[in-house]
Amino acid sequence: MKLALLLALTACSDRVASIASPANYELDCASTNTATAAQLNCVRTDTRTGEILVVDYMKLSVSNGPTVTGTAPAGRFTTSCNSTSTEKRADFYCIRMNTDAGDLLLVNLQKVSIFPPRP
Repeated sequence: MKLALLLALTACSDRVASIASPANYELDCASTNTATAAQLNCVRTDTRTGEILVVDYMKLSVSNGPTVTGTAPAGRFTTSCNSTSTEKRADFYCIRMNTDAGDLLLVNLQKVSIFPPRP
């Protein structure tokens, strides 16, 4: 009986340990557009302290190929995308964030893989 109880507690503790912890950082992006000007606006929130920082996405490192970094627990990365547009031009931006460290990367969409792959 004690062995069965011990096994049940061990199984429960393994399940609790495998549940992903909440993200340390969140990323939100939105665009502001007029007929003559457009701008992407992003903020990064530290969910532990409440600190909010404005992201200057034009100063971020830019990906230069596939964005894979290896394996990690689910929820480690998140991506926020948005478009800006005027009467003459439209741009689409994606920023990837490491939810543990808060590191940001501007994704060069022309260099990432396409899904489903082209024949």
